Amino acid sequence: MSFFRLLLLFVCIFVLASANLPAAEQSVALPDGPGKDLLMSKCFQCHNEGMWKDQRQDRRRWQAALYRMVGRGALWTEDEINTMASYLATLPPQEAKPSKSEGK
Repeated sequence: MSFFRLLLLFVCIFVLASANLPAAEQSVALPDGPGKDLLMSKCFQCHNEGMWKDQRQDRRRWQAALYRMVGRGALWTEDEINTMASYLATLPPQEAKPSKSEGK
């Protein structure tokens, strides 16, 4: 099986699996700001918040990641990429979840 077919199969399985999640697990608490709606409409077609919530990158690195998605078939304009990259670069770090050993 070629790499492309394997990748396409993985993406299809991922999309189908995430479509079956309860609404509470699909909801995302992203801060408001320019680019949020665009990100939600463009990226959530294939991804959930797990794709970027733990990644802290600057605008330039987010742009590179988004252009890689264009290389994989995403249909975005340069303005959309710039807006989404700027928004992603402003996301605050996720709060660390306490380990089970903490608090004992």
